[in-house]
Amino acid sequence: MADAERQLEVEGAQRPRVAAAAVLAGLFFFGGQLWVAAIGAKEQTIGMLQGLAPAFKGMAAATIDPRTVHEQFLVHHQVSLIVAFVISNLGTLLMILPLRYLAAAERSRSPAPSAIVGHLALYGPILLAIFLPAYEVSLIVGAHSYLSHTARDAAAITAATAGGVRVAFQLILTFGTLAVSGAFIMVSLRSMRVGLLTRMMGIVGIISGVLFLIPLTPLPVIQALWLVFFGAMLRGFGGRPLPEAWAAGEARPWPGRQPATRPARQPPRGLRRGAAASPPVPAPAAPRGPSPSASKKRKRRR
Repeated sequence: MADAERQLEVEGAQRPRVAAAAVLAGLFFFGGQLWVAAIGAKEQTIGMLQGLAPAFKGMAAATIDPRTVHEQFLVHHQVSLIVAFVISNLGTLLMILPLRYLAAAERSRSPAPSAIVGHLALYGPILLAIFLPAYEVSLIVGAHSYLSHTARDAAAITAATAGGVRVAFQLILTFGTLAVSGAFIMVSLRSMRVGLLTRMMGIVGIISGVLFLIPLTPLPVIQALWLVFFGAMLRGFGGRPLPEAWAAGEARPWPGRQPATRPARQPPRGLRRGAAASPPVPAPAAPRGPSPSASKKRKRRR
């Protein structure tokens, strides 16, 4: 009992800070990714027909090399790209507070706690926040190296965009993305089971985790909204109280849906409830008169 009260005190003291971190995480993460998308929209694109046009004309190489255009774009927008990624990754780092806070609250109320959720919520965002800007900086450095050489062939572009260091960065970013996705999915699912999140918040949190792996939208709208709504929920925005499990200090699972039952058949009209229907009474038979054959026999006897 004392441990539960201490846990509630700790959660109550951390709640305002965690709510602010969740809202800022959603805003920074979405704002940084929006800035990156806005910068990327300025890049000059060369379509398939434009790329094949020199070959149709008998030219050995295109007048404008699309690889050179991309490397020049990285160099010209290197500062804004790095700042945008830093803002986005600042939001990624701020995700640690709400995810670990929710994981700790779920672990104290769950009958089968799991420590791996807290580790995923900690190390996944750290990996993304560190190695995503590092990977972007390595691409910018490679673009400088590519543009500084006169020979801009396939070997030069491979040296600018590939290499063992960049492959290692990509592998680490893959592990970080898997960890963040797993943290969102497991935290949302387990917290919904013990009653810390409503069904709507739990389902949206699970979808947010899936969208880290399968980005169906160009911007992380769902992930950012979940973080902002979770922070608003902790602060009681709109006058809505927290789910009952937060104040109870124990699991309060949401009641399952009751199966739909068919309505009972109503008795026929004229019968009261509980009264058995009496069997139908046959109608009395009509008296039969003397047959004509019997009267003729009587007359003959006379």
